[in-house]
Amino acid sequence: MVLIAGGGIGGFMAVVREEFVRLPEGAAAAARARLGLAASAVLRIAYVAGPGDAAGTFEHWARGAQDPRVPVVTYSSMFYELIDKLGAEALILTEPAGQPAVPDARFRFVQTPRLRPKGFLAWHMANFRFARAVLRQIARFQPHVVVVGTDAPIWVFRGVGRRVKLVLTAHNTFWPMGRRSSSARARVKAFCVGAALAPVASAVCTSQECARQVAALAGGPERLFVEIPQVAAAFQGGGRTRKVARKLLFLGRIEENKGVFDLLAAFASLADEFTDLRLDFAGSGAAEAELRLRIKALGGQDRVRFLGQLSAAGVHAALGQADVLVCPTRSSFHEGLALVVVEAAVHGVPSVLSSVVPAKDLMGEACAEFAADDVAGLTEALRRVAATPEVYAALRRAVAGKGVMFRDGTLSWGSQLYRAIMI
Repeated sequence: MVLIAGGGIGGFMAVVREEFVRLPEGAAAAARARLGLAASAVLRIAYVAGPGDAAGTFEHWARGAQDPRVPVVTYSSMFYELIDKLGAEALILTEPAGQPAVPDARFRFVQTPRLRPKGFLAWHMANFRFARAVLRQIARFQPHVVVVGTDAPIWVFRGVGRRVKLVLTAHNTFWPMGRRSSSARARVKAFCVGAALAPVASAVCTSQECARQVAALAGGPERLFVEIPQVAAAFQGGGRTRKVARKLLFLGRIEENKGVFDLLAAFASLADEFTDLRLDFAGSGAAEAELRLRIKALGGQDRVRFLGQLSAAGVHAALGQADVLVCPTRSSFHEGLALVVVEAAVHGVPSVLSSVVPAKDLMGEACAEFAADDVAGLTEALRRVAATPEVYAALRRAVAGKGVMFRDGTLSWGSQLYRAIMI
């Protein structure tokens, strides 16, 4: 825990919060020196925050709390913590409207709406208008550092300007892990992405696979930092004692490319063999209605449940009752990490993952893997875990040693962002 006293520009009353950004002594002065600023200069950092409710998260952060709507510590709350520790000022560009109920002069929230229409021309025109609005606000703020994600239009990367340090935050992959295409179209796309990323000074990546792909496209692996997601103490728990794997859980978007129908088919193949096997789906998405219909058609619905969208507390409660998390992502979805695997690990729950889920790099022997898009392979992976207590026990032992890194603020996105600024 850390005590953050009021101070800075428009400072808060003293609050106590968990420390998820840990910086070396003298970090504020070192950052200014690295950026060529005087020790007393105002350091300005702009953050293109995306579609999330950054202003709502700020209100929780200002009270010394983590956003209870999200099962892991959010990027935006770590950004606010970094700004506080550096004694800096921040511009936060958000897609939704909204301002914090209690404003703080150190943090300026500006809405830059982003439309995502269908159609090639309409989509590109909307991206151009969004980029122009973002660059206009950045020019007004005159930041020393700009933090922007991989989903930003190429015009943002090219338009920030050479005098500004541009830091990329990479949350998604550009192609399925281990399945980079060599087609002419893929090569052209890779060339365009690489050219767009050329102005990037450094990057914080959500997984080793993201880092590998950014390095392949833009070079400079020494400029890339991989963050480890963090989980607040309120959501951490040891879970229940498990000797056999019988309660399967899917958490995430209910979409075909997330493998929900593959998982249901695999369960149906195992249902007669393991009569006490259970499966829960939690989440929401475009395939929700179809999934409900298929569960009903399967019969014996008491063994397969659709829980719908859960709160952060609900997610962790479900994990506390699960034996195995299943992440059956198909190769048509470009997974950045799969945070649900982290959320499961803090409860001592191992995972069964498809081969395109980059969390395998992070979890090692704490998960079982099968080939993406292969329902038979998924079925066999689940059968092996369910039928062999020794296999399940080995996964449990491996995952038990992983929890500590999800409580280590030196590994967090915010701490890695500081390192990226210092490059």
